[in-house]
Amino acid sequence: MKLIDIGPYAGAKASGKDENGRALVYELVDNMRRKGQLEGVEIDTDTGTTRPSKEGRDDDVLAHITIGVLEKIREYSEMNKYDAIVCRGSLEPGFFAGREISKIPVAFALHSAVHVASLIGDKFSILETTDPMAYIARRNVESYGLGRKLVSVRVLGRSSTALGSLLYSRKKHERANDPEIRKVLDEAMVQCRLAIEKDGADTIIIGCTPMQYLEDEFRQRLDEAGYQEIQLICEFSAAVQMAKVMVDMKLKQAARAYPSDELVAKPEYR
Repeated sequence: MKLIDIGPYAGAKASGKDENGRALVYELVDNMRRKGQLEGVEIDTDTGTTRPSKEGRDDDVLAHITIGVLEKIREYSEMNKYDAIVCRGSLEPGFFAGREISKIPVAFALHSAVHVASLIGDKFSILETTDPMAYIARRNVESYGLGRKLVSVRVLGRSSTALGSLLYSRKKHERANDPEIRKVLDEAMVQCRLAIEKDGADTIIIGCTPMQYLEDEFRQRLDEAGYQEIQLICEFSAAVQMAKVMVDMKLKQAARAYPSDELVAKPEYR
């Protein structure tokens, strides 16, 4: 099985090089492979060569990157090279249009993660980087029909750009003992505790991609705090697994759910 991972800035026409993004995506893939989650699966990745020039990740950025992502979805779905597409990143640019135009299964990160969380539990919380991203995440989950199970979107208070830059400058084996990264983990644990104790979450979803590089550290911190029973979901991993399921079951997004003007069996009403 061959998958293509499309980053949220894969088609972005913006300033600011993102030269280290690909290496960290490979790290996520290596983590999954180490855990035995990628048997018989090959993943290529398209992170793009640029990222938005502004640091924040809000609706302005979402609008800016959507067309580029859709172009990539169309391009890869027509190659006859890949079995499915995985769209990384919590912003979910082009979610509805992407599922309409893709000729092969396409799995989005947040969409996949919340469905996995709904499968294993009843109340989940999402850990995001900033308030605009938290707002977009909640809006997306509502549109997916799972708003009732989303008890909170908690915020770390650091932009994805700042967090990514912090991780890019540290080697993996150095992160656990790095004072600045330990501070990030301390801040994240405050939000996780609130999600569990105050909001009643049984599952926590790690949102924005840079935070997912710290999945093992999150798990260790939760276990040490006595939260071994709290489930932890990495969005990228969930999307890869969802893509695998669709390929194995020979399924793709339903045309009636994401119709174009070419839909043949049109419903009587909407």
